Amino acid sequence: MLGVRYEGSESAEPAPGVIEAIEGADGVIISPANPITSIGPILSIRGVREALSKAKVLAISPIIGSAPVSGPAGKLMEAMGVEVSAYGVAELYRGFLDVLLVDRGDAALKDRIEGLGVRCVPTNILMRGVRGEEALARRALKHLGAMG
Repeated sequence: MLGVRYEGSESAEPAPGVIEAIEGADGVIISPANPITSIGPILSIRGVREALSKAKVLAISPIIGSAPVSGPAGKLMEAMGVEVSAYGVAELYRGFLDVLLVDRGDAALKDRIEGLGVRCVPTNILMRGVRGEEALARRALKHLGAMG
């Protein structure tokens, strides 16, 4: 059986001030990073998920269609039995995620994602150069602000 394990996370503690920073933030944006190897280890640390559940949290899907924009996220999600899609990302972040920005091409997933209690916003999430990065950042901040 395949899977992913975060060895040592059960005894790891968040760095000083992390929980307070999350709880005191106006909002938290989770980048379109690999949800298994980049975001997963952070979420496995005691207290982080709970702190996020008290914050306004927006994430940007790293998956478009049924494939990651780059890297091994798809293979790792599959190994964990998670659907390789923006819906799968929403499932992984369930319990603390408020808004998920997904690619326009994944608009058909909106009802399924919103069935998890997560607002789904189809938009252009593919960043092409600095202008694309800035535009996505502005959209994320806009939708995070609209949550208040």
